[in-house]
Amino acid sequence: MNSFEFFNPVHVIFGAGEVSRIGAEAEKLGRKALLVSYRDVGFFGDLPARIHGWLADAGVACADAFLATANPKVSEARDGVAIGRQVGADLVIGLGGGSAMDLAKVIAAGLLYPHDVKQMFHFSHSGAGVRIAPTEALPLLMIPTLPATASEMNPTAVITDEETLRKSYVWEPACLYPRVSILDPALTLSLPAYQTACGALDAISHAVEPFFFSDEATYGNLALHDQLQMGVIRAIYENLEKVLQNPRDLQLRGLMQWSATVGLNGWLTCGVQGWTPMHQMGHVLSSHFGATHGATLACMMIAWLRFFDRRPDNARFVKFSRLLYGKDSPAEAARQLEAYVRHVGVQSRISEFGCTAADLDTLTAGLVDVSFGADGKLASVPKIDRDEARRIYELAL
Repeated sequence: MNSFEFFNPVHVIFGAGEVSRIGAEAEKLGRKALLVSYRDVGFFGDLPARIHGWLADAGVACADAFLATANPKVSEARDGVAIGRQVGADLVIGLGGGSAMDLAKVIAAGLLYPHDVKQMFHFSHSGAGVRIAPTEALPLLMIPTLPATASEMNPTAVITDEETLRKSYVWEPACLYPRVSILDPALTLSLPAYQTACGALDAISHAVEPFFFSDEATYGNLALHDQLQMGVIRAIYENLEKVLQNPRDLQLRGLMQWSATVGLNGWLTCGVQGWTPMHQMGHVLSSHFGATHGATLACMMIAWLRFFDRRPDNARFVKFSRLLYGKDSPAEAARQLEAYVRHVGVQSRISEFGCTAADLDTLTAGLVDVSFGADGKLASVPKIDRDEARRIYELAL
């Protein structure tokens, strides 16, 4: 592995029933909380009311910013900042999956940011446009309810600019790590099967990408990384069907929740690459077709395996195929992975989102616009050019 520095300051509280500690933890961080969650919180039952009660018992006032949609928008962040300023929030709580937690991060930074929140984001990796990184944010407290993105333990937020259909991210360790994250697997017991499966596939992709795109020639000895990454992949892959069959099993739900967190809290990428080319391609599908994030990653993992099947630079894809499926064939791995994805009830082809061959140039242009660097390539190992990116989308149809 290469030289690295590692820092992760998140205080994690894990366990069934631990959400009740929200008041005691919030009291240490502020007195006026802004609770950020989805536009429709009905599926949470009385959880928001209970959170209000626990906060009130600790002397913490709370206002709601129920704004998040499945792929949060710049306009939602602007609205949240306006609400936070109106109520004088000094603490932001994110309740939900990655969309709600990411929106909470942007709002927390936006409340101290002297520019429009849109300027925080990497909407172009080629150097075009002006990006101004946030340097501070209100204290963040997360309550994840969907194991997937690990936003509860990383400094990243993803958002869509609905005016341009660009979807991208801000990654800022200086201010976007949550102070506290309460991982209560009991809050995931009622998750529908589709959301459970999509979240699991997203979490798998977080370990698959550094496995695919960290080669020994560039990063040296990867023995530890291979074991860590494959361990997370297998833990989720081998237990997802059990969770779908036994959705009220707390131990299984807890396993999925912590596995997803470990998948993108920084442990798996120390000293290796952190680029996410499959995510960049998936973001275009979400912004243009409203596709569920985890489903787009399922399609991309399968397509990338197909693309690298017979290429001479496919050693990492061959090794993945061998370790997970016992075959030195990315094409066979793609076949088995697609069968698995369909078995757990998730789309495996981008045509199922409404994408056709006529859309391939638009998708590719959207990817180039946001994610290609000044060298005209998509960052990965090896780098991918425009024609190759289009071919991967085509293989995903």
